[in-house]
Amino acid sequence: MRYSHALTVGLLAGGLAAATPALAAPALAAAPSGEGSAYGLTVTGPLAVPPVPAVSSTTGKVSKSLLREDHTKLVKASALDVSASAARAKSSVARLAVPTAKLAASAVSAKCVNGQGTANLAHAVLAGKRLDSTPPPNTTIPVDVDGLGRTSLTLNKQQRTADGRLAVTALELMLPGGKGALRVASATCGQGAPVRTPSEAPAPSPVQHDLPVTG
Repeated sequence: MRYSHALTVGLLAGGLAAATPALAAPALAAAPSGEGSAYGLTVTGPLAVPPVPAVSSTTGKVSKSLLREDHTKLVKASALDVSASAARAKSSVARLAVPTAKLAASAVSAKCVNGQGTANLAHAVLAGKRLDSTPPPNTTIPVDVDGLGRTSLTLNKQQRTADGRLAVTALELMLPGGKGALRVASATCGQGAPVRTPSEAPAPSPVQHDLPVTG
């Protein structure tokens, strides 16, 4: 009877151990593949213009072009060309004119390659003064916009997106009073940050225990 009792308790203990799954700790999922995106120009606020033309890609190169953008009196531009692939993006805009800010350029462009960005301004002039063709990142200049007031122009604006990629915008003109912004030639690229997700629990394994038996 003592041997039978010990055998019964041992079987019960083994069954309970086997029925208890091991808990899995959260695992760091693999980082998503790179993604590039670009657009020619956009305007936010009362005179809104959606990003045009715009592309994005996580694989091979995609491109778009727009002959002319003149939907508002705020900005005029021609020959807007954008392209993007998984690791890089580029945007260029020609014959840019923003009359109310006395801003003009024969061409502006932004490029992002493997998370590194540059901007170039060709024959860019603000209120009669020539702008640097290769401005340092986030160069800010005060600007007076006719009929609207004083604001700022940022050259070669570089910032990280929420997922950690780099966004480069050749020109960003804020509209006075926080009423929006004009952004010209923008390119974004890089690899997004990995996302922490719970992994599946492994299959449970039986655990042997010796239990004291009395009888």
